[in-house]
Amino acid sequence: MDVDQVAYDLYGCEGPLDDVEALEHALEQAARAVGATVVARAQARFQPHGVTVVLVLAESHALIATWPEHRFAIVDVFLCNPAMDVEAALTVVSEALRPVTRLRRSMTHRIAERP
Repeated sequence: MDVDQVAYDLYGCEGPLDDVEALEHALEQAARAVGATVVARAQARFQPHGVTVVLVLAESHALIATWPEHRFAIVDVFLCNPAMDVEAALTVVSEALRPVTRLRRSMTHRIAERP
């Protein structure tokens, strides 16, 4: 079975890049949008600015790391359930952060015995 891990580099963000609660809410909305189950949360605020928020999901993880001084964020979503739409989760977060430009990166993981 193959599963995709997708990340977006978001440039020119107009959204709340230094607001832990808003970022966690955006990730929770993204998880809800695809039917993922949140099992744990972690956040870190950096000085003078920047935030990392991680949701541990029953299906794997969702993460946002921000650089407000550059209006930049990385969003990484990995869902081990191939029936879940990773792009739908990333769309929810992108709507919250309102980037000017998105660069999509993906990696396919093969869950099987080694060849």
